[in-house]
Amino acid sequence: MSEAPDGSPASPDHASGPRRGAPGPADHRPGEHGAGGLDRAGHRATPSDASLPEGVGWLPEDLAELGAEAPPRLSPGRITAGILSAGLVVALLAWALPWATGASWTQIGGTLGALPPWSLPAMVLLGLGALLLESVTVRAALPGSRWRSALLGHTASGATALAVPGGSVLGLGLMAWILRRAGLALPLILTGIVAASLVEMVITSVLVPLLGLSSYALSASLAPTGVTLPGALWAALLALVGAVIALALTAVLLRRPVLSGLLTQFGGAVPDHVARGILVQRDALVDMLRRRPVPLVLPTLGARVLQWAALVLAVQAVGAEVPLLLTIAIFALGRVLSLVPLTPGGAGITETVGAAALVALGVSSPDAAAAMLLLMVAMLLVPLLVGALSAVVSLSARPTAR
Repeated sequence: MSEAPDGSPASPDHASGPRRGAPGPADHRPGEHGAGGLDRAGHRATPSDASLPEGVGWLPEDLAELGAEAPPRLSPGRITAGILSAGLVVALLAWALPWATGASWTQIGGTLGALPPWSLPAMVLLGLGALLLESVTVRAALPGSRWRSALLGHTASGATALAVPGGSVLGLGLMAWILRRAGLALPLILTGIVAASLVEMVITSVLVPLLGLSSYALSASLAPTGVTLPGALWAALLALVGAVIALALTAVLLRRPVLSGLLTQFGGAVPDHVARGILVQRDALVDMLRRRPVPLVLPTLGARVLQWAALVLAVQAVGAEVPLLLTIAIFALGRVLSLVPLTPGGAGITETVGAAALVALGVSSPDAAAAMLLLMVAMLLVPLLVGALSAVVSLSARPTAR
């Protein structure tokens, strides 16, 4: 449902984001402003808004292509890389998982066959719940968007990033295409994608590793004997430091004087109309982050809680016992390893290292391997299948008039 305009003048640092079907900051057309300088959305036009060219002409060519009528296509090279990556995941699970845990596939298969009936449906439901909550964040970052388009765009984008090596950019392009067909203006889509990505970075790359490190340290201090997770401490620390540096640089870059100064320093490399468009988008992004922190953060945070709950239930399903604090540490380690670019989403690597960590905590080898394979249903298989279905639905649907 679209938000009701408040009618307040838009300041440079509080540019209101466009709504579905309404022109964005860079999407004004001649004759759309009525008396009093108000546009059809009810917002007062700023000088920077009015001076932007019509359409998306201010965008660099590679970004403007996101508004193309045709969806992004997989090149033969991407398809080949995806097949090779899938083969690598299978090889890691077939060889590295038994090697890291010390269990044979016969033993692992026996444990999987003895899982309680509720375990698989629970993983599917928790995986679906996490996708739905992440889509709520996406919709909050796209004021005026419909729930259907946000869900289709997010799930299709996520599946593309998981299935294709380096497919994050391709997935965002697919998401932008789906949202454009749903009638949203491209400047609004770009602002929403950046906002949702920043929220994801803060939660998954900063908050989750920080909680994992804290849980690891607290568990080690409470345990009668020291608890050791091989490589977990340094991996989480490196990921946390890298994410904090990236966030700090982003915060500095989003300061208007800094961004304006950088654009000025570029001189003729950045045309004036492009620089104005970038600043307008910056204003809309900062305004959204200031006005909607709770709707943006809470759903994604809830999605991570559901994924952690899937790990806890997977451990319980195999009959193992692991302290809750240490399950947080193992979950954080898995999220850090998911950033490893060797395989999409760290598939194969996450399960192998997670199973080895469970073995180090005293879980039997077959149980540890089976628990991580069960968790893979919620973390990998459900997003892939749902995203593939979303892509098919989006490709077959008719576009909405903008």
